[in-house]
Amino acid sequence: MTLAADRSALDGLLEAAFSACGTLPPPAETAEVHRRLVAEIRLRLPGAERAMARAPVRSRAWYAHLRVMDATRDALLRVGEEPDPCESPLGAAVRVAELGRRLRELAVYPADSEDS
Repeated sequence: MTLAADRSALDGLLEAAFSACGTLPPPAETAEVHRRLVAEIRLRLPGAERAMARAPVRSRAWYAHLRVMDATRDALLRVGEEPDPCESPLGAAVRVAELGRRLRELAVYPADSEDS
């Protein structure tokens, strides 16, 4: 898969996350988007950690990386790794949208497979 195709897939995933609250997709579709978002977030968090490690401690860049990582980890704790099958469609859509916001912030970092 090329980097351009990866970017296209990421854009499609973000679009699905952000449109979920407006369209309230079926539970199976929301669950799939949830799983894909978590997987992509897990791939990009190490890139954010490496970027923070390269930044001078307590610099603006260091705090910016820290904020992204903390917000993402908090969202994963609140939203969960797996979607709740008993959740209402609107609740599931709100959780997917939150994961989408976190992934949008992480999109500037390379996924583990892209960086090495």
